[in-house]
Amino acid sequence: TRSELEGTAEAIRSHGGEAMTVSVDLALEGEIRRLRDLVLGAYGGLDVLVNNAATSPWKTVEETTVEDWDRTMAVNLRAPFLLSKAFLPAMKARGGGSVINVSSKSAEMGFVAESAYCPSKYGLEGLTQCLALELKPHNVAVNSLNVSAPEGKRLKPTELTLAEVDMLPEKIKAGYASDESMVGAFTDAWVFLALQDGNGVTGQRFSTRMLASLLEKEGWEAVVARRRGRLTRAVYETYEFPGSVRYQT
Repeated sequence: TRSELEGTAEAIRSHGGEAMTVSVDLALEGEIRRLRDLVLGAYGGLDVLVNNAATSPWKTVEETTVEDWDRTMAVNLRAPFLLSKAFLPAMKARGGGSVINVSSKSAEMGFVAESAYCPSKYGLEGLTQCLALELKPHNVAVNSLNVSAPEGKRLKPTELTLAEVDMLPEKIKAGYASDESMVGAFTDAWVFLALQDGNGVTGQRFSTRMLASLLEKEGWEAVVARRRGRLTRAVYETYEFPGSVRYQT
């Protein structure tokens, strides 16, 4: 919601940063062009693009309408494609940068009632690979990040606003990871990927928890020193289709 955006911006400003919030419908190409023009007009360029927005109708195949399918693909897959097209010329002009596509466990396996969401996230992994290959010569890194919650907690469902979460029973709310715990646990993982370029780690899929753990154990210098190669098997999740689809209720 707009108020949540403003709350995030205010948190950034309170720590000495600069922030601008813009509300757009990422399913509409014209809105993405408007966003690009506002950002480039305000800052003159872009160093890091994070494709994070997502939606899901949470319906079975038979319940999912064509409109549900199209909307999910438009926000989850077409929007990262269009945002990349819109901002990459400016990023290349600055000599490089980093694109982070926010993925999901649903890009690895099927789940009940995610018949539109899962394909959109599988597609995002393919887009990540293609962009990484195309943009490496332009010094732009492209990676995907599977967001996880701190140990013992769960992520807040994508479609729930903070106001809606407040109305849930305390027992359920207590199980969700707070913004503060997410920042404390995973900031290093996000910053590490944001600082990559085409000469560093690119075209890979990560888990926030595993990458943050590696950075904590080995330190930034040790990880950055070998960023041109593979980090560890535990952090790099090779993209492979599962031998059989597992359903989880």
